[in-house]
Amino acid sequence: MNTKTVLFALTCTLCAACSSPSRIIWTEGPVRPDSGNATHRMDIVNPPSGTDWTVWFSQFRTPVTMEEDAPASIEHIAGTLYCVIPATEASDTMTLLYRARPLANRCRAPEGFYLQRKGEKPVLLPVEYVWQPADPVQSFTYTPMPTSAYDMVPRLKDVTPIPGTTDLGKATVQPVRYVQGQVPGWYRITVDGDVTVEAADGDGAHYAGVTLGNLRRNAAGDPVQNGVVTDWPDLSYRGIMLDVSRNFTKKENLLKLIDLLSHYKASYLHLHFGDDEGWRIEIDALPELTSFGAFREIPQLNEDGTIDEKDALMPTYCVAASRDDLDSPANGYYSHADFVEILRYAWARRIRVIPEFDTPGHSRAAIKAMDVRAERTGDASCRLSEPEDTSSYVSVQDYTDNAINVALPSTYRFIETVFDGLIALYAEAGAPLDAIHVGGDEVPEGAWEGSPACRALMEANGKTDFGWLKEYYIGRVLDIAEAKGVKLAGWQEVAQHLGPATFDRLRNNLAFTNLWAVSRGRDELAYQFANEGINVVLSNSSNNYFDFAYNDSKLERGHNWGGYVDERRSFSLLPFNMYRSVRWDDRRRLRDLSRDGVGKVALQPEGRPHIVGVQGQLWSETLRNFDHVTYYLFPKACGLFERGWNASPAWEQTTVADDPAFVEDFNAFFSIIVDHEYPYYEAEGVSYHKN
Repeated sequence: MNTKTVLFALTCTLCAACSSPSRIIWTEGPVRPDSGNATHRMDIVNPPSGTDWTVWFSQFRTPVTMEEDAPASIEHIAGTLYCVIPATEASDTMTLLYRARPLANRCRAPEGFYLQRKGEKPVLLPVEYVWQPADPVQSFTYTPMPTSAYDMVPRLKDVTPIPGTTDLGKATVQPVRYVQGQVPGWYRITVDGDVTVEAADGDGAHYAGVTLGNLRRNAAGDPVQNGVVTDWPDLSYRGIMLDVSRNFTKKENLLKLIDLLSHYKASYLHLHFGDDEGWRIEIDALPELTSFGAFREIPQLNEDGTIDEKDALMPTYCVAASRDDLDSPANGYYSHADFVEILRYAWARRIRVIPEFDTPGHSRAAIKAMDVRAERTGDASCRLSEPEDTSSYVSVQDYTDNAINVALPSTYRFIETVFDGLIALYAEAGAPLDAIHVGGDEVPEGAWEGSPACRALMEANGKTDFGWLKEYYIGRVLDIAEAKGVKLAGWQEVAQHLGPATFDRLRNNLAFTNLWAVSRGRDELAYQFANEGINVVLSNSSNNYFDFAYNDSKLERGHNWGGYVDERRSFSLLPFNMYRSVRWDDRRRLRDLSRDGVGKVALQPEGRPHIVGVQGQLWSETLRNFDHVTYYLFPKACGLFERGWNASPAWEQTTVADDPAFVEDFNAFFSIIVDHEYPYYEAEGVSYHKN
C-alpha cells in the first residue's frame, strides 16, 4: 500500500467560478502495474471552469510523455519550469497520467504548484503527495573509540603531553609571539598552567585561537591534560563553494556559515553568484544585474507557448509567484554594503572569499539583465547577446539562451565593468582578492554557430573552427585581468583545449583551477595540470560534491547523478594519491584499488606543489532553506577539512579498501564527530545529518 504524506496544506480563494479551492494530489509512479517506466499521476482537484487557466510547477529536468486522450498537456518551458495546458473542461477532478523518470529521491518531486487564470495573478495551490514506500538507509557502520579534549576536526599534527592539568577557564593566555622560519599557518600552543602561543603569521595565530576554543568546548569545564600542540595545514586552500545563484542564501545565514567554516579552520569561501538562474551581487555600474537578475516570478504565457519575462527571470528549481516574495530562496541579492560586511566578517576569521560569475556559458541571468538594460535605458554598451543570432543549442540545464556572445565588444565592456566593481568592493572592505573566478564550464555545443558577429570575427581571423572562439574569449579576458592586476580562477574546462601561447598566458595568470569532473578518464587532468605548472584545487565530484545525497535512500535529499557522498567518501580523498580516493562504490561495496591509477598520469615531484588545496561544492538546486545548507555540509565536510589539513594519512598507499589502517583511522575520526561535533551542532542550533 502506498503511504500518504501531506507536506503542506495552504488554503486559498481562487475565483467565484470555483465552488471550493483547487488543490493538487501528486502520486509517485508507477501507479499501474504495466506502466513500465514510471507513470506518475497528477490530480487537479476542483479545477477552474473553462480552459483559460494554467498550473505552473517546477520539476527536475525529465522528458514527459502524456497518456493518450489526456485532458491536458504538460509543457516544458525551460530549465525546470513546466506548465499544465488544459484541453478540455473538467468538473470535479482533472487526472493526468504521464511517463517520466522514476524519482531518485523525494526532493526531486514536482513542487511549487501555482494556478493562474488568464489576466489574473497566480495563486499557490496546496499539494498532497502520495509516495511509493521507502526506508531509511544507514550509509556505514563504525566502531566507537575513546576521544579526548585534544581530538578535533581537523586533527592536530602533534600533541606532546606535559605532566599536570590546566583549567582553561582560569588560565591566562599570553599574547601571540610570532616566529620566523615556519610554514604558513604554523602555530604552537603550550598548555602548562597558563597558555602561550607562537605563530608563523596571522593565519597561524587565528588557527591557534580556534584550537583553544575547541579545547575549551571539548573539555566542557573540566581541566585538560597539559601539553604542547604543534600544528599546521598541509594545503593552503581548504574551502567550500556555495551556489547562491540557483537558490539564494541570505546575508545573516551566510555569516553563520562563515562561523561554522572558521570552526574547521577553513581558508576559502567560494561564492557562485552568477549563473543561469540568478545574479546575486550588486555591481553599482550595472544595477539591472540585481534589480532584474536577482528575482524570479511566473512569466506571462503567450498564445504561441512562448513566455515574457517582464520584471524578473522565470522560475526554476524553486517557484516564486512574484519577485516580492522575499522569503523565497528564488529572490534576493547581496547589496554593496552587504558584501563589504561579508568580506570583512570572513577576513576577520582568515577566510578569503572568491567571487564567481560563470562565463561564457551558465550566463542566462546576466544575459537577460543586460537585455533589459538595453531595452529600458537604450544603453547596449554591456549587452551580451546579439538580436540577429540564430544559434540553436540546449545547455545541460535545458536552456537555449544561456551563452554569452564572445564576439561582441560589449561583452568585454561588461566583464571589465564587473571586474572594476568587484575590485572596488574588496578594496573598500580591506579584504584580499586572491582571484576572480570566471567559470568556463559547460558551454553548450553550437552556441555561436548562428551568430553573424561570431562568423565575421572568425572570417576576419581566417578561422573556420568554432572552437577557436574559446581561445579568443580567454585571450580577451586575460587582457582585462592582466591590465587590472587581478588573477583569474576557473573550472577545469577553462584551461582545456587551448593553444600553447594562450595556455602559457593563462598559466601565468591563473590562481587556480577547480578539478570537478573525474569520470571517464578526466581524473588525469588534475595531475596533468599540476605537472604543467597550473595550481589545482581538487573539487572532485566523487568525493567533494556535497549536494549529492548521503546515501541512496529515497528519504535523503540531494542529487545522485555522480553517486553518493557521505563522511566516509570525503574522508577517503587522497590529494597525492587521487586515483585511490573512492574505496566503496555507490552500493556500499568494497572496490579493488590495486589497479587504480595504473597507466594514468602520475603526479611528478615538480607537480606536487601545484596541488594547492581541496574544495567542497554545494550546488543549490535542491536547497530550499538554510537548514538544508547545513544538513548537506555537516558533518560531510569534516572529511574534506581533515584531508586539507592532513593531506597524507598513514594508509595513503594501501590497495585494499578496508585495510585495517584505514578502518581504524576512520573509526577514530568519526568518533570525534560523534563525541564533539554532534554536540557542537546541537549547541549552535545547526541542522545536520546524523548517521
